[in-house]
Amino acid sequence: MSGISVKTVRLQILLCLLVGVTCGGIDAQSIPRLTAESLNGKNISLPEDFGGKSAILVVGFSRAGGNQCASFARKLVKEPSVVEGKVIVYQIAVLESAPRFIRPMILHGMRSGIPKTEQGRFLPLFRNEKQWKQVAGFTVSQESDSYLLLADPDGTVRWTGHGQYSDALYTEFKRHLP
Repeated sequence: MSGISVKTVRLQILLCLLVGVTCGGIDAQSIPRLTAESLNGKNISLPEDFGGKSAILVVGFSRAGGNQCASFARKLVKEPSVVEGKVIVYQIAVLESAPRFIRPMILHGMRSGIPKTEQGRFLPLFRNEKQWKQVAGFTVSQESDSYLLLADPDGTVRWTGHGQYSDALYTEFKRHLP
């Protein structure tokens, strides 16, 4: 081992493990708490309305990202853990950057394009964009991606990922479902 003793290496590994255990909780993020009106007019508060379940949040920060979100959401609602009621799915469209005078037109288009059965779990957000971008790991160069978050019942984010819809990304996400 070229001059380094086994004891030194063991101590270094132990120190790394201790630092990892001690600091591990620091990096855990929670979703921003919110109360918003879903597309069907119901007030939703997150994470309170997770109802003690884990939640999948499919977040879009642009129109193109929203289109990607729809592809993920259509597939996610068919997952056994979702069908069995163990996990809940919400789609979130972050619209804070949209000009105020255009927002009613955007909402009208969303209500027209999203099936009524999905509107109760579809949340247009007009505030806290910065916080959602931070927790989702948003980057400007990937603005048209769909951002997936898997959150515990208390809103602690367990896993995040983003990208254009693909079977590979979907398979990676599925590995983390309860």
